[in-house]
Amino acid sequence: MAGLRPPGLRLAGAALAGAAMALAQPPLGLWPALFASGPFLYLFWARAETARAAFLTGWAAGAAFFGLTLHWIVEPFLVDAARHGWMAPFALLLMAGGLALFWGAGFALAAALRRFGGGPFLLAAAWALLEFARSYILTGFPWALPAYAWMETPLLQSAALIGPYGLSLLTLGALLAPGALLEPKRRALPALLCLPALAGLWLWGAARIPEGVEADPSRPLVRILRTEIDQNEKWAPENARLFFERLLALSEGGAEPPAIVLWPEAAISFPIDMAPEAQAMIARALGPAALGLGSLRLDAGPEGRIEVGALWRNSFFLLDGQGLSAPYDKVHLVPFGEYLPFDAAMAAIGLKSLAGLGAGIVPGAAPALMQAPGLPPFAPLICYEMIFPRETARAAAGAGWLVLVTNDGWFGGWAGPRQHFEMARMRAVETGLPVARAANRGISAMIDPWGRAEEAAAGERALDARLPDSLPPPPYARTGETYTTLALLLLCILSTQGRRRRGD
Repeated sequence: MAGLRPPGLRLAGAALAGAAMALAQPPLGLWPALFASGPFLYLFWARAETARAAFLTGWAAGAAFFGLTLHWIVEPFLVDAARHGWMAPFALLLMAGGLALFWGAGFALAAALRRFGGGPFLLAAAWALLEFARSYILTGFPWALPAYAWMETPLLQSAALIGPYGLSLLTLGALLAPGALLEPKRRALPALLCLPALAGLWLWGAARIPEGVEADPSRPLVRILRTEIDQNEKWAPENARLFFERLLALSEGGAEPPAIVLWPEAAISFPIDMAPEAQAMIARALGPAALGLGSLRLDAGPEGRIEVGALWRNSFFLLDGQGLSAPYDKVHLVPFGEYLPFDAAMAAIGLKSLAGLGAGIVPGAAPALMQAPGLPPFAPLICYEMIFPRETARAAAGAGWLVLVTNDGWFGGWAGPRQHFEMARMRAVETGLPVARAANRGISAMIDPWGRAEEAAAGERALDARLPDSLPPPPYARTGETYTTLALLLLCILSTQGRRRRGD
């Protein structure tokens, strides 16, 4: 096909199509925007004469998509604007441009394979394969996957069958399917089949969700706190006792005593394992109820003191009648937030992690299971960890429910916290387990295994919710991402076979 002239027009059109795709992501969830953008993206890719031109087309679409979807990435740098504010625009540009490289690589891979045949589904398969790759490379960042466009539809339930990457593949195939009008019928068929596949999964998902299920009053009561502690005030030493007492006050009372109370990530500004007085105050206030809370803890430092050379861990503790549990230490840390990649080079130019704690935060070794009296065993996860399907599934093994504690105060007040919350809903569907989510400046909720959520109202308050029953592990939880990887590779290969077999 003749190239679209001038090239700048093609790139501008691709960027507009990518921006339209961003409208389908939470918090807007305007999924019809996918089908408004797809035909144009396929047209621009099909008329790119070289792999380089295809790469630039995909990159332009991705840069616009990620720039809009992840606009909240500037928020962490504005918490301490005097020190980090200058980095905010660079963070957005680098994040959007860097993640767009995966889209560009997917478009280029499809263009390189195009000579073997394959139409819209070839582009969809290569694109989905690179979306899968960005979930792993450089520790991974599977935020804003195409699958998340369906959070408010019955297609959310298909995550139990094919997970977020399989759903992303079908989504990309469906949005590119109108490009089949440019191709021979045989080569167009795989993408066109994505449309009835999505329709069938929509109907299956609608039938899967039970109607009118009320909370079983015999199930344990879980009290989940939502706090509103400003990042600029949280770590001031003079505020430590004030915020601790606010947490205690939110945890007490109620018509029925809970089995467990959950506080958010790093709920208190002092290490709970070094504060026996605070532990005693919690025990007196909560009585027989257990407390699950996030707390930083000192890992190592000169003579074990809290000082400049100290190393820290971001941890979760359970405090019950047996005392303070062994901690679960966050395994997957946030790059640039909790640690600096290439730290020696970064330190040489004066950069520090946003957490700004001593010598930094070090990761834990492995997931853990915890159990409070009267409750099934649960797997604790901290903030960023639940955006990873593979890590959530690994942690969920043997658990009856999941606990997520998070501090979404880093993410601003709108898109970031909502996107983070929606990923927890999909993890519940994938694992078949309820998720109790306690957030600071985010969405605290009890999520059932179908992804339905009982959210705490806005403001600083406690949500009392019955712990839902879990479901048997769904197919995706049993097969995991090994199956997804092989399927994506196979589909990418098969989508190129039409011309060689049939002489299209």
